[in-house]
Amino acid sequence: MSIVKLFLWPRGRIGRLSFWRGLLVVLLAAFAADLANYMAGTIHPLQMRFYLALACLFVWLCLAAKRLEDAGRSRFLAAIPAALLIAGLASVAFLVGALDGRGPAPTTMIGFFGPLAGVAAFLGATLWIGLAKTKA
Repeated sequence: MSIVKLFLWPRGRIGRLSFWRGLLVVLLAAFAADLANYMAGTIHPLQMRFYLALACLFVWLCLAAKRLEDAGRSRFLAAIPAALLIAGLASVAFLVGALDGRGPAPTTMIGFFGPLAGVAAFLGATLWIGLAKTKA
């Protein structure tokens, strides 16, 4: 399987080892790109990290879809942890609003536990997908 199909195409099948190697390559590439941007200072670091996060999430979706298909599951299941991660991280806005005094006190708990729940669900799903047995 070519590099482009591995990272940018959600159809097909990959084994456990290919999934973990693909994730490692993506994380190392994102770290290297962030470090290069930090050294060069061309794009604001938060903006660069946002773009890298979107790219990493898309590649994760492609890898997870292939891995789920190899495990005999629907590849569309990969969208659930990605949506939970996005929703959890979006709840940070509640925390920021509450800290600025613009929001009621209950939103502070949503803003605090939302990102933790989203990241925990995403990491749990990544482990479940990566460790799933291959279906013959």
